[in-house]
Amino acid sequence: MFRFAASVLVLLLFVCSASSQTENRGATIHVNVDLISVNVRVTDKQGSDIPGLTADDFTLFEDGRRQKISFFDTEKEPIALSILVDSSSSMGAGDKLDVAEGMLRELINRSRLEDEISVLQFTDHVVGFRQITREQRLLTLPAAIRSESGGTALYDAIASALCHLRTSKNLRQAIVVITDGADQHSRLRLEQLIRLVQSSRAQLFLVGFYREPEYTIYKQSQDTVTLVTGREIDNPLVIFDRLSKESGAEAFFPSTKKSLDQAVSEILNILHAQYTLSFYPEGGAKALRRIQIKLNRSGVKFRARQSVSLQDPAGEEVQFDEETCAVSAKAHPYPYEARLTKDGDTLDYREDFSDPRTGWPNRAGSRYISNGYELSYQLPKHNADQVLVEAGPIGTGALAVYGPWWDDFRATEYVDAGWAKTHPPTQTLPLKSREILDASSAGIAFRVTGGGYYAFVLSTSPQAYKADELSFKLVKKAFHGISEEQIIPWTRLSAKQVQQEIATGIKLTVECQGDQITLFVDEQQVGSMRDATYRSGYVGFVSSGTGRVIFRNLHVQGTR
Repeated sequence: MFRFAASVLVLLLFVCSASSQTENRGATIHVNVDLISVNVRVTDKQGSDIPGLTADDFTLFEDGRRQKISFFDTEKEPIALSILVDSSSSMGAGDKLDVAEGMLRELINRSRLEDEISVLQFTDHVVGFRQITREQRLLTLPAAIRSESGGTALYDAIASALCHLRTSKNLRQAIVVITDGADQHSRLRLEQLIRLVQSSRAQLFLVGFYREPEYTIYKQSQDTVTLVTGREIDNPLVIFDRLSKESGAEAFFPSTKKSLDQAVSEILNILHAQYTLSFYPEGGAKALRRIQIKLNRSGVKFRARQSVSLQDPAGEEVQFDEETCAVSAKAHPYPYEARLTKDGDTLDYREDFSDPRTGWPNRAGSRYISNGYELSYQLPKHNADQVLVEAGPIGTGALAVYGPWWDDFRATEYVDAGWAKTHPPTQTLPLKSREILDASSAGIAFRVTGGGYYAFVLSTSPQAYKADELSFKLVKKAFHGISEEQIIPWTRLSAKQVQQEIATGIKLTVECQGDQITLFVDEQQVGSMRDATYRSGYVGFVSSGTGRVIFRNLHVQGTR
């Protein structure tokens, strides 16, 4: 059995260039629609590839009208292969990078020498791009990948690869993306990516690795999946199916070393056994054309794309950095960047929650209110052991994070005081879920990653307010762990320390420098500790219990 410390998600996309005539890399993709190319795989009933076919064996239709096949070629046509590797922080856990490097070597070593090979690393942005020369391949170039900090921007990485590939002269092009998660951080929307793929006449082969609980939840979900952080993301199983059907390709979900090897072999076999049919499209204003192929032989099966777009993506203003082919931050900003300023390497993020369009989860249990943000526990719609996902359950409580990814930082927020009295629990929990402690809590969640987070929280029990005292603790929580670990146990704050803040809210501050964590209440230091479990991540809010908690004026300064 192939060992996985966490889920490894591999997406493989094969892309035919939109234009082999574009020599200069502009800020926007421009498409040459003079010639449309369609790759076709033909097999017998047992699934074995059938070689030796000619153009006379195929009939091609565009929107129901037969077209002349102007160009026909077999598997001998060289391929431009771009391998995208997710090197985000979550890829550094367990053996995931070993899996990625193994796939990278296999794809490089089993490609033909006439194929063009490039490698692109990405997190929530493009980390690096390099061409692998023929000489390097003959020397068996090692495929070293190291983990970086940040999340996963899968759509943007694919778009960036499309931007790079448009300079290739090879008609047949392929993109292989190796990742351990679904897209959460792209600047582009899915529909924008699909239009880019359609315009580039791409084939998309998808291979996804998941832990069994994740795969089950994805399988049972609809088009979107709600993470434990409150955000909704596209369901990767739905996306993979859509992308593969758009391009006439296949999706794979191996769970063992043997099935992984089989998937890689199958993909390379498909690449080396396809037929390429090209035609000149008919004129007309219709952008999306339906493609239909018929084989003049019986007893065979084939797979090919079913549509192609003649629309220039420039019309959608999909723009890229002219030097790196990264998706343009200026043209496609994140919602939170309206609240972000930069001074060199230092970022300053201020969120007062006055505008719901700044990107935080805005739904039941995690929502904008008047100049504030409210968290409340929501009963899951299905079994408690199926509360997803990427992160996993946090127990009876709520978590919301958004904004930049932070390394070292100082974060401040205000927690409305007295909410335990004014906002009592409004939900009735089933008996098995009545695990709420007498002292529920709320505060700052920080260095939130795919594996877990830290939390600096205050007790919110009515008893604490009656005594005019509060308590705090610092904990770390692994999303797939059984329970939290207390770094600093419950420690009582005197009434003098918080008395001035009770009326307007309690100010909590966290400073992180490397493994040093320092805590403040109303600018008074209350604790300090070293812990290196999580070295970077997102900043947000966390609460436990069933009451409603309001947070205000989040301010984070630091680096990423």
